[in-house]
Amino acid sequence: MKAEDPGWLARHCAVVADEGTIDVDGCPIRWLRWGDPAAAPLVLVHGGAASSRWWVPLAPFLATDHCVVAPDLSGMGDSGWRSSGYRTEQWADEVIACVTAATSAPNQAVLVGHSLGGSVAAVAAVRHPHRVRGVVLCDTGVSGSTRTSRTGRHFRNRLTYPSAAEAIERFKLIPRQGCVNTAMVDHIARTSIRPVGPGGPDDPTRPEEADALAWTWKFDWRLFARSYEQPFSSYLDRLGALPLPVACIFGEQSRVVTAVVAERIANHLGPIPTQRIPQAAHHLMLDQPLAFIEALRTVLIGM
Repeated sequence: MKAEDPGWLARHCAVVADEGTIDVDGCPIRWLRWGDPAAAPLVLVHGGAASSRWWVPLAPFLATDHCVVAPDLSGMGDSGWRSSGYRTEQWADEVIACVTAATSAPNQAVLVGHSLGGSVAAVAAVRHPHRVRGVVLCDTGVSGSTRTSRTGRHFRNRLTYPSAAEAIERFKLIPRQGCVNTAMVDHIARTSIRPVGPGGPDDPTRPEEADALAWTWKFDWRLFARSYEQPFSSYLDRLGALPLPVACIFGEQSRVVTAVVAERIANHLGPIPTQRIPQAAHHLMLDQPLAFIEALRTVLIGM
């Protein structure tokens, strides 16, 4: 798609994806799919407090050559919530379950994860190496802790809004950043809200829109207290030891993957293909969507 073609976003958002739900450990997990189910699977894993809908504008670019699958991790999007809390390992198993449910070639998946989704993709590859053909980490940071809740400081106030329009207007990217592609951000905002009933924002039940008492975001605030069975840095070491191709795509202006963090990742994974996208911050696929697709296609050649 040429950069001078201004109509691709509207056309891609109008594409109707196949949808499905699979139960994983007692929780309904929602997924979207584009392309031929028999084609090589390309799995797009969203970041924290995000959803599969973040990938809607980009998936049609990739569906000509792949079966593109985008799950909603539990506690986010249109998937169910877990009263027992959230573990990265469980999210990783959800991703693999969605590949199995949505594709005809579940043992050939390339996992592409943004931010938190990158850590989920890495853990999925370590836990299910025979199911994964490659991993692409997109602006994914690294921590040595088994508990990751730092991001949750941005979501301490579980606010509701009297109307959908006001909720959409209050939408902000986290970490805070500007984005010149306002139409992309508007799409994300509109698909990130849900109606709230008498149970309040902590109630996962969603009334009909006409019966909504308020509006809030499509995620369970408790997901920010997620944990790992072992430090993510340990998973990166194990991923680097696997005979699987791994690549990284970073935003050149990212505040998450700084030069120091990128060096730390390289220390765990060794020399791997790396693409840095100019004029892109952490939400690189919103900042520079066409450059992101080009970078992703480039690293996929080696997988």
